[in-house]
Amino acid sequence: MTTVQTTWPLSIWQRQCMTDEQVRPGVFTDPHFTINAVVELDLPLDLVVLQRALDELLGRHELLRTRFTEDAQVVSPQVDGVIEQVDEVALHFPVPADAPSPLVLTVAGNMLSLHLHHLACDPPTVWAALTELAALYTAELGGPAVPPPSAQFGEYVAHELEQERLGVDAARAWWESSLGGKRFARVRPDAGANGFEYRDELLSADDYASLERLARNHRGATFTTMFAALACAMGPRMDSGDLIFSTVFRKRDRPQWQRMLGPCFAPTFVAIPEPPAHLTADYSRAVRDVLLKSQRHNRFDLIELRGLSPDMAEATTLRTFFELIPAERPVGLAFGPATGRVVNAAGPIMQMKTRMSVRARNTEDGSVVGHVSGGPDGWQESTARQIWRDVGEIVRRG
Repeated sequence: MTTVQTTWPLSIWQRQCMTDEQVRPGVFTDPHFTINAVVELDLPLDLVVLQRALDELLGRHELLRTRFTEDAQVVSPQVDGVIEQVDEVALHFPVPADAPSPLVLTVAGNMLSLHLHHLACDPPTVWAALTELAALYTAELGGPAVPPPSAQFGEYVAHELEQERLGVDAARAWWESSLGGKRFARVRPDAGANGFEYRDELLSADDYASLERLARNHRGATFTTMFAALACAMGPRMDSGDLIFSTVFRKRDRPQWQRMLGPCFAPTFVAIPEPPAHLTADYSRAVRDVLLKSQRHNRFDLIELRGLSPDMAEATTLRTFFELIPAERPVGLAFGPATGRVVNAAGPIMQMKTRMSVRARNTEDGSVVGHVSGGPDGWQESTARQIWRDVGEIVRRG
């Protein structure tokens, strides 16, 4: 462990948050801009042992000893882990962005909740941190030693900056051809629509199985085919033209990044071709190709891309955000003699001014559940729910 304070640059994701923070103060440094997980245990944990395990976890990962400024990540040589004893664990718990560590644990009886500020994490980071915390707790009780981290997030940021530099001319040419000067389809708003937010099943297990078959038939992935089906479901409720989406692409493409703690992703815009009346293999493949090229050339943050089109300045209200999160929740967390299971998880509490924002994930039973929200002057919740019923019908028809 280093004995002096060190500094790393911000990642693409963190730079974008800090830049947007200047436009919408408090949104991305909000203490509830966190990713959270709740674990139920069959036995209560020893809090003294848990504290030692948490302190060891923070000592092993620079990211967990990091506070964020407008232009840097500042790593402290040592930080004490925070465990809050509460009467009842909540799904959300505040973690200040400028705190010495972006991680807080809350404990109530047999319940443990982990909270990580989103500037410091993505969903794989939450699961990796929980898994390693359990292993360190077990090691404190005489269990096997825990292997060292595969990498530090600062190493990833240095790699990301190098990749951002390489191929920048080709990437810029792609984005100018994809977004440059374009106007995009606008939503046909529902009368009296207000903002909404709900969590529910988006696709049944049978519908997701149909989606997987359709993806194979269309020579695509489930993510790209779901994107195409969603565009077709939205089409009748939009003006004519291409649809502007935003999404995030994971960037854990090296073995050492796979289980590393840190937000290894970058958001981007995607210009989806105007959808046909019915989903076809040709359209599904066209959407696949756009997504693959967007991922390949994902070397700019959204701030830079907004200047390429007259519509991008209002992209926060024009776009639809869609993310499909892989099923990566750990099963059977062993904290020494205690066994825990993840019973709940959630992302940040924040109001996204989009026509629709969807964060979907697969469940153990094969269905797809999601958190769906929308801003005012767009669609009502009933329309969003109908769109997802239409997606199910589209994939069943094939």
